[in-house]
Amino acid sequence: MDAFDFKKYLFYALKIIRANTIVLWCLGFIGLCSAAALLLRDTGLYGPLNALTMALSITATPVFYGIYLELIEDTYSSIPQIARTYILNYIWLLVRMYLPVIIVATIPLLMAPGVLGSGFFEITLICSSLVYIYVIPTYYLFGQQRGAIASGVSFLFRNLFKSTPVIFTVLILETTMLLMQLGKNSYSGQGTIYFAILDLFIYLIASVIDLAVFIILIYVLKNSREEGDKKGID
Repeated sequence: MDAFDFKKYLFYALKIIRANTIVLWCLGFIGLCSAAALLLRDTGLYGPLNALTMALSITATPVFYGIYLELIEDTYSSIPQIARTYILNYIWLLVRMYLPVIIVATIPLLMAPGVLGSGFFEITLICSSLVYIYVIPTYYLFGQQRGAIASGVSFLFRNLFKSTPVIFTVLILETTMLLMQLGKNSYSGQGTIYFAILDLFIYLIASVIDLAVFIILIYVLKNSREEGDKKGID
């Protein structure tokens, strides 16, 4: 069995996502909050609504991942149990992954403020996202934070060419989200409703792609481990 059969895993991922409608409804609600924040940008509700959207996105994502992992592994827990298991660990893993990157990327930003420094900062974050693509799935599949970063990065470099389709997918996804965020920051206020609809559409598409990538990488890691176990037995 090919552990990197992305076409088959994509079929599995879409089937799992489509079957679990509660996640899609939650994504729709978060997307509507983000779009509503744009519509209310010039009011006092913008700040609280934008903060709510970010909080919901950060806390909901690890729960979604946990739900899909349990579907793959054929285990079942309550949503509160999944939340207790993953939210804080997921956030702490993100801090460990990106805090050193942000510190390093901030140095050129301080030395060369403006477009050059900002561009280097954003490119560094995108590159780190590519390097870390297997880290979060590694943590979820094996259930341990310790060693997840090193194992995930090591797995990527050992299978760099085989992982090319996923790398390009994540690159396009991260670049699109960055451009959308830059568009929000420079948004002048004209055509508000159209920009809000575009924001909602891109958020939903990007979220589904992100979940599909997570599921695909879980299958890659899972089947790679099984292949390794079989070789060890042989």
